[in-house]
Amino acid sequence: MPRIADDDKRARLDRVTILLKRHEDGLTVQEIAENLSLERRTIDNYLLELETEGRVYKESKYWLALPFDSITLRRLEPSPEEAVTLYLAVRLLVKQSDRRNETAETMLYKLAQILGDDLRLGSDVIAAAKLLAERPNEQDHQDIFKAIVRGYIYRRRVRITYAAFSGGVFETTIAPYLLEPSGIGYSTYIIGHSSIVNTLRTYKLERIQRAQLLREAFDIPDDFPGIDILRNAWAIYHGEAVVHAVLRFTPQSARRIRETTWHPSQKIMRDSERDGFIQLHLDIADTTDLKPWIRGWGAACEVLEPASLRQELAAEARQLARVYGWQGGGDTTDLLNEIFRG
Repeated sequence: MPRIADDDKRARLDRVTILLKRHEDGLTVQEIAENLSLERRTIDNYLLELETEGRVYKESKYWLALPFDSITLRRLEPSPEEAVTLYLAVRLLVKQSDRRNETAETMLYKLAQILGDDLRLGSDVIAAAKLLAERPNEQDHQDIFKAIVRGYIYRRRVRITYAAFSGGVFETTIAPYLLEPSGIGYSTYIIGHSSIVNTLRTYKLERIQRAQLLREAFDIPDDFPGIDILRNAWAIYHGEAVVHAVLRFTPQSARRIRETTWHPSQKIMRDSERDGFIQLHLDIADTTDLKPWIRGWGAACEVLEPASLRQELAAEARQLARVYGWQGGGDTTDLLNEIFRG
């Protein structure tokens, strides 16, 4: 069978897209083939290609068009300093991703083409793309990612099957208002309206088992604050009420703490009880995603407030001491003094 010319193939792809736009309720593969007088196998291949391009999607047995033509990306002409900023963002993307994401890989190759000729950054970006390609390849994850992103871009609801951290599995329909990456756990979160509770919820992308883009559109409420919803969050857990946390750091870690603005609310002050120690004061919505950061400092960081967080980490310290064979006796204070001495 002779190979169809590229121009003819593109014309056929355009005809499939136009046909689907005229049928807002969608068409089956067989109906598309009959309308265009083409073989079903050919239509299957075209639909797969159009789906990869982000121009069509499937709901049940019906194929529908996405409003691809309504989004026009402007030409990107970064200054040298802006280009380096993009490169740094790319490096963070690769470090944050623990699974292969071919959409991101394609973006990196396109970015390399933009940055390569004049700024000699192309090879570095290509190297980042190759690192991303070495991540475990999970097709379900890539399909879920595409469905969520398309729901976010085109303001379409997405039906998901979600495996909660507590162990339960449930289905809900979400309207993705905001996507937010987090370095903690190499995760991406979706913040939006959830049908199962009829209010705002945050879901971890990596816990979504299945995702189906729906034709049902949504509007983001005027009172949704956008990214400002995270102003009190340490990473992703948000809310209006705040918890006051006080952390004590050793003299050896004090300089590192002072080097960085860890949170907009932070205040650093001298510790009145221990010479050379400092205290980091924070007002955050929740301490859940603060705890991994605290653990990362080991014995260099001691929780002073809130009392509940101190008690929780003290219990972990006792358990850790048993793991490493610490034989000291006494209460929590004795153990903490042993761990944080010096």
